[in-house]
Amino acid sequence: MSQDLLIDPSTEAPSSEFKEGTKFKQLSIDVLETAHRELFGRAITRILSTEISETTYAQIIDGLPLSDVAYDSAGGGPPDGHPIEHVHQDFCPGVLEKTRKFRQEFDPEILRFDSRLLFTYQAAAPGSRAFRTRLIELIAVSVHQIAVILYELNESLHKDDGVTQWQPAEPDEFYLRFWPDGPLPTLFNHPWFIDYQQYPNGTADMAGYWAESRILGGVVLFDRRKGSDSNAVYFHSDRLSVTYRIYELLPEQKQALIRFLTADSIPSDVPIPILGSDSNRNRVDPEEPIASTGIYRDVWERKDRIPTVGDDRLRDVWDKLKFPTLEDKIEAGERARERKHRFEYGDDYEDI
Repeated sequence: MSQDLLIDPSTEAPSSEFKEGTKFKQLSIDVLETAHRELFGRAITRILSTEISETTYAQIIDGLPLSDVAYDSAGGGPPDGHPIEHVHQDFCPGVLEKTRKFRQEFDPEILRFDSRLLFTYQAAAPGSRAFRTRLIELIAVSVHQIAVILYELNESLHKDDGVTQWQPAEPDEFYLRFWPDGPLPTLFNHPWFIDYQQYPNGTADMAGYWAESRILGGVVLFDRRKGSDSNAVYFHSDRLSVTYRIYELLPEQKQALIRFLTADSIPSDVPIPILGSDSNRNRVDPEEPIASTGIYRDVWERKDRIPTVGDDRLRDVWDKLKFPTLEDKIEAGERARERKHRFEYGDDYEDI
């Protein structure tokens, strides 16, 4: 891999020292000048005012996702027979009231951000492309961080009911293929963001990525390659009716989001969640390592998946939801086969 692909040396594989460093450099928005601080405050308040935000954070406070939300996943959701299908079809008493109280008392200055992000946002003139992109990144980090805060309150009403820890009495081959180590530590998960062992906030960050995807429409990613469009915004969704692949937001999608976040008067149309469609043609395969694609937000967010795990790109059936054009399908299949062969043959691959 070319050494100039990534933005800076800090994009190497995460270590405990690296994760401690990221925590050390976190700052509050009180370091921002008034105009930038107030625009951010307006933006996060608008997000928290939406119905999708309320119902998403309420589920975290409750301790379990609602049944229909748990199965609204491109990854299929929990395994067959999981009790979540029947035991949590509505919120427990008092949960929505707790959520609304949190929103009413929320102070944006409790949030912490990487100093580099804050100062890049501060340096951008309001209304510029750089300003809009960094504001979207700040909002993504905020949505994620609020979920972490709520998860770490550990006030779940379902701590001892065994729903999260459930697994079949006699796991079959299908279960063991997808859950070889047993159930994940939380049902608040996006299937591509489950590497909690290397996350700064552990399992709570799984809930953070899940909340991003539910509220905004996808986990929010950026093009971190040198010389590329640093203002491009990508989403990685997890919904039944949306591609599992990473897709770039269209200019009009970004504009609608920025208008909602910053307009003096609240727009009547709420654009979130923004969900990819056939029009979002610029797509990235999540099977490829982030060090190769350069599309990510934080280097620790996803481990590389070994090619022996199922790869949708190798399926014979052309699924237009995943691959809008036949050319896209063919090219994705070629990338999958090349990666599989490199894994199998290593340095000898070029000689085959």
